Amino acid sequence: MQPDRQHELEQNDLAGNTIDLLERIRPHLRSILTAVGILFVGLAAWTLVSSQQTAARAQSWEACMNALSSGKTEALADVARRHPGTPAAQWARLTLADTSLDQGCDLLFADRVQGTTRLEDAAARYAELLAERPAGMLAERAVFGLAKANEALGRLDEARKGYESVAADFPGGAWAGLASARVAALSRESTREWYDWFAGWTPAPPPANAVSTSTTEPVAEPAKQ
Repeated sequence: MQPDRQHELEQNDLAGNTIDLLERIRPHLRSILTAVGILFVGLAAWTLVSSQQTAARAQSWEACMNALSSGKTEALADVARRHPGTPAAQWARLTLADTSLDQGCDLLFADRVQGTTRLEDAAARYAELLAERPAGMLAERAVFGLAKANEALGRLDEARKGYESVAADFPGGAWAGLASARVAALSRESTREWYDWFAGWTPAPPPANAVSTSTTEPVAEPAKQ
């Protein structure tokens, strides 16, 4: 058979198959076009939502960076309130917890009641953040912070478990070495004896004319989501 003739026959077969296919789908053409239209509408909606989410996430990080630069707890609380569920909001909440922790540790040596209040606040903030199952450095920092708050509050068994978790779950993390050191320290009887003594120690009140250098302004509380 000549090549031209063979090519002509193949084209005829293709045309015939195409016509046959069109005849088969003709009764369903409207449904097919409707499905295609829905698909394109869904794709357009997904693209729009994705773009809006990207923009919102960028805005949340910008707000978080500005709040960190300002050093104001109210600004961090505002980030957590306005951008719930975003990584930026979680880091803002972690910073608020760290602030309460630092204030509480300092105040224990000057005002036991105020210091304990701050530490309880820090522990609650860390626990709420961990309940959302964060990952990576955020999780490591939150677990370590909660362990440190528990240690300062005299909850040594809970603190040790937290430090052990940091060392085991984040062996290559920035806090693994310090966490292992705290586990070793809390395993010594002398450390527990010191905490028993500290629990019964009452700091002397400052002189009446003394100017306090401790930060006593309460940490701003973000709205519950």
